[in-house]
Amino acid sequence: MDYNSRYSKKEFYWGTKPHNLVIESIKHLPTNAKVLDLGCGDGKDSFFLAKNNLEVTAVDISKTGIKKLQEFAKKEKLKITADVSNVKSYLQDCEKFDAIFAMNVLQFIDEKNIFNTIKEIQSRTKPNGLNVIASFVAETPKQKEMVLSKGRYSFDEGELKELYKDWKIIFYEEKLGDWETHGEPRHRHFRVKLIAQKQ
Repeated sequence: MDYNSRYSKKEFYWGTKPHNLVIESIKHLPTNAKVLDLGCGDGKDSFFLAKNNLEVTAVDISKTGIKKLQEFAKKEKLKITADVSNVKSYLQDCEKFDAIFAMNVLQFIDEKNIFNTIKEIQSRTKPNGLNVIASFVAETPKQKEMVLSKGRYSFDEGELKELYKDWKIIFYEEKLGDWETHGEPRHRHFRVKLIAQKQ
């Protein structure tokens, strides 16, 4: 998908309202916690986190998305460190964070790299820190096969929870999401949402 062109428009492609999981998660974080927003897009969750006095690093592969985020953050006087990078490259050499957010980005990682990426996210999280994830679940074997053929990944039911079996699960949910459009035909995704704390 060409997100550079999608983010080039004046309005925010994903809007500016933060994901409800992000809103829920901050009650479990200390003031001034260092947090990483992976696949931040044009910034809606990063803006919310910065407004709540968290030290935010935002990362996305889209130069246009990061530029738009930086311009808005400057205008609103929000302190956000932003970097153009893909998830895999960034995690290989970054510091540790009190929380790592991966909101609707893991479904773009292929089967070869998804599990190592999650291990990297976990390893870059400080003790007692959080991982906050929203992604997709495959509803049928046929759908899973189709997703894999496109170089993407959808979790099996219960799979993400199993990957966090050694963590404290604060919130976990798998269900069919709301109807969406965001520039595409009206559609729904079967979603998984997780808030987990490193032990």
